[in-house]
Amino acid sequence: MDHYKPILPSLKIEDIEQFIGITQYISRSEGIGGVVKTRPEDFIVWEILETGMDAKKLFASSSFTEGYGSHLLCVMKKVKLDSIRAVSLLAAKLNLRSKEIGICGIKDKMSISWQFITIPSILLENTEILKINNLLEVKPIKYVRHRLSSRLLKSNLFQVTIRHPRTTDVSIIGEIIKELKIKGIPNYYGHQRFGITRPITPVVGALILKRRLREAVAAFLSDYSNLENEKNKLVRKELGERWDLDWARKNFPKSLTYERMMIESFLRYPQDYVKCLRTLPLRLRRLLVESVAAKIFNLTLSKIIEEDKFNELEVGDIVLPLDSSGRANKNRPITVTNRNIRHVERLIKDKKMVISLPTPGYLSPIPRNSKGEIMLEIMEKESLDFKDFKLIDLPEASTKGSLRSLTITTWDCSVISTDNNSLILQFSLPPGAYATILLRELMKQKNPLVYIGMFHELYNN
Repeated sequence: MDHYKPILPSLKIEDIEQFIGITQYISRSEGIGGVVKTRPEDFIVWEILETGMDAKKLFASSSFTEGYGSHLLCVMKKVKLDSIRAVSLLAAKLNLRSKEIGICGIKDKMSISWQFITIPSILLENTEILKINNLLEVKPIKYVRHRLSSRLLKSNLFQVTIRHPRTTDVSIIGEIIKELKIKGIPNYYGHQRFGITRPITPVVGALILKRRLREAVAAFLSDYSNLENEKNKLVRKELGERWDLDWARKNFPKSLTYERMMIESFLRYPQDYVKCLRTLPLRLRRLLVESVAAKIFNLTLSKIIEEDKFNELEVGDIVLPLDSSGRANKNRPITVTNRNIRHVERLIKDKKMVISLPTPGYLSPIPRNSKGEIMLEIMEKESLDFKDFKLIDLPEASTKGSLRSLTITTWDCSVISTDNNSLILQFSLPPGAYATILLRELMKQKNPLVYIGMFHELYNN
C-alpha cells in the first residue's frame, strides 16, 4: 500500500527487547542461560481463583456441583493455542459472540494451560465436556451468578522446564532468587504482550491512536519480520509491494486467520478501514491499543531503573495498598506527600503498600515528580498524548488507563528437579505479572527468542 513503509524488516534479534521497552535487569547475578517452550509441556500454567479454586485440580478430579446463577463456570484446557483464539473457536462452536465468554486473563500459546471461563448457562449441558479437535477441552464446574473477570483471579501457577542451561546448580539459581527477593522484580509487560518474532501490536496500535487507519490496516497485513515463519513473511512482503488483495485472498495461509478476515472485509467494503479493523475480535482490538500503553510503561520503567529510582520513594508518587493476598488495590491510590512519606515508607517495607506507575490512557493520573516527567518525555517522543487513547474511530477499543505496580508484588519460585541438561521450576505470580519477566532475570539471554522455544548456541552466553 502506498505511503506505508514496513518497520519490522530492519528489526534484529538483539533489538527486540529495546523495541518493546524492556532494556534493564534488576539483578546483577550471572544468568543460567537456556531455552523454554521448546514443546507445550515445557510450559504449564493454571489459575487459582480468590475462592481457592484450582483450575488444574478441578479439571482432573471434580464432578459438577449445582450452584446457582445464569452463568456456567467451566475450566478450559488448551494446548498450543492462545487464549484469544481459543475463545473465538469456542464462541463459534456455541454460536456466541466472543465477548459473552468471561475469562480472567490471556495465557501463552506455546503451553498447556487450564483457565477458568464463564459462558451463558443455557448453551452447554452441565454434564457435557466440549472438545474442539485436540486443542481445546471445556469442562463445566458449577453455575454462578456473575460473569468471570480478572478481579476474581488470585494467582497463576507455573511449572516451567528450562532446557540447555549453562548450569543446573541449584545454589546459583537460589542466589538469583535471593537477590530478586531483596530488590524486587520489575513488573514489565512481557514479550508475548507484543509478539516476539513479529512485535506488530504496538505498531498497529500507535497508528490507530494517531487516526492513520489506512496505514494500520497495511501494517497488520503486510509489515513483515525476518524472524517470523518464512511463508508468512513472503506473502506479507509480496502484498506490501503489490497490494493485490485478490492475490492475497488466494495466497495468504489459512493459519493467518485474522488477516484473511480483514482481506475479505476490505474486498467487500473497499476503503472502509473501520469495518476492516472491526473484523478483529474486540479483545484483539483493545490489545492493539493497550500494547502501546504497555510499551510506554515499559520504556518508563526501564528509564526509572537506569536512573536508579526503582526502589526510591518520592513525593508525588502514587502508591497502592496491598491486600492479604498481596494484590494491589487499584481503586485506593494514595499520593505521597511531605506529610505521609515516612509512613508510606514503613508500609512499603512491611509489604503493605507498593509504588505504582500509570499504564497510559485518557484518564491516567500522572505522578508529579521525576517518574511522571520520564513518562511525559517518552509520550512526547512517541508523538502521543493521553487524550489519544479515547478513540474516535474505534471508541470500543478506547482505554482509560490504569495503575500498575512497579514491582511484582507477591511471588515465589523454587527448583523442583534437575538433570544434566534441564531443570524444572515451579513458581506463582499475581494477576497481570508475566512469567517471561521472572525467567528473563534468571536466564539473562541476549536472544529473546529463547522464551518461545528458539535456541542457538551463539546466544547461550
